[in-house]
Amino acid sequence: MGQVRVPRDIKKVKPKFLGPLNQRQTYTMALGIGFGVLGYYMSKPYIGASNAMFVLMGIMLPIAFCGLFEKDNRYVEDMVRDFINVKFIRPGVRVFKTQNMYRYMKDKIYDKEVLGIVDDGKSSSESGNKKGFLKKLWK
Repeated sequence: MGQVRVPRDIKKVKPKFLGPLNQRQTYTMALGIGFGVLGYYMSKPYIGASNAMFVLMGIMLPIAFCGLFEKDNRYVEDMVRDFINVKFIRPGVRVFKTQNMYRYMKDKIYDKEVLGIVDDGKSSSESGNKKGFLKKLWK
């Protein structure tokens, strides 16, 4: 009697399209090869054959990588799109800042009772110096 191994997670099984590659991988490999060869023949007259080979690899490999790499059922373009959304399009974490009225009242009472400074809208250098000196002594 023959035995067939069944994987534990059926979601990881993808139907094969061409050899060991599924349909998405086959299309991205063909697209990468096509753009790479096009880039090779367009750049060969200008930079030479050996440098044009680097152009071919530079165009082909990222496209093929996007089709072959998958992590947690997410492809590279999904991860790049999410990264751009988080870093550039949407604002970062907004810090919620409140004005602490208790601290404000404490400072006002401290200024009024301890330092004897009345807030009349005028600021003089003498009261500022006195306030700074007394605050250092108080703390």
